[in-house]
Amino acid sequence: MFTSIRHIAVMTENWDREAKFYQTIFGMKKITNGMTDEKGEYNKDRGHLSDGVIGLALLQRQPGFRSGLDHFGFAVEDVQKVRDRLKEFYPDIEIVQSQSHVPFAGLRSYDPDGNQFDLSQKGMDNVREGYVEFGWEQPRWINHICIRSARPAYIAEFYQKVFDLKPVEGMSGDNSYYLTDGKVGLAIRPWNMIQYRGHVAGLDHFGFKVDDLEQTKKDLDALAAAAPGSAARKIAIGRDGETRQKNLEGCKLCKQSLADPDGVLLDLTD
Repeated sequence: MFTSIRHIAVMTENWDREAKFYQTIFGMKKITNGMTDEKGEYNKDRGHLSDGVIGLALLQRQPGFRSGLDHFGFAVEDVQKVRDRLKEFYPDIEIVQSQSHVPFAGLRSYDPDGNQFDLSQKGMDNVREGYVEFGWEQPRWINHICIRSARPAYIAEFYQKVFDLKPVEGMSGDNSYYLTDGKVGLAIRPWNMIQYRGHVAGLDHFGFKVDDLEQTKKDLDALAAAAPGSAARKIAIGRDGETRQKNLEGCKLCKQSLADPDGVLLDLTD
């Protein structure tokens, strides 16, 4: 297809425990070398992780940045086509140059709700290391990203017009829209102030398809016992926890809900 979803970025102050979680439970591997650490120094032992297709950047959170899901990214066949489509259909949306140290993408833009995404094309100067080619297949892999919007139909139309994402047959409904690049899905689910008071609009969660759901649960328990700091967190706690968990489990791609050690929402299916 014209577009592949290739990147997710999370802001964290706990790279080590987050990386241990994703590497241990999902078998993700490091594909880049070196990232800024909590001291603001270049740490060669850190890097982006990958499931073979999607790179997961666990970025050091700096003052003024929110923790959690920050942005995601697309690799496209022709960036100029994206520019042309934005100019035709969404002329107020800008595309800007990425910072030179970013290993995935040369450009950054955003959808009409302000959700930021990276843009990459093969041969761009910034595209390097493990992002140059697709990597490998593995039994546990990221199969979707979810956005919440007060106008889900409009946002779904944006990603179809600009990136040629296709609706997943039989999935959309209840004011939710499920799109795909042919492998990885983009779910766009509703948000409003009353019903979703415990949530915020924007990037909501991402999910993994696993080979064996019950074994994955056992692996989560084993990690919690061996390294409590890297354990998954329960969602259904506190005043809004049960509502938040129930709503996450309303995603049609969810069979098991959980949160990573930082509280980033995830779901699993098999």
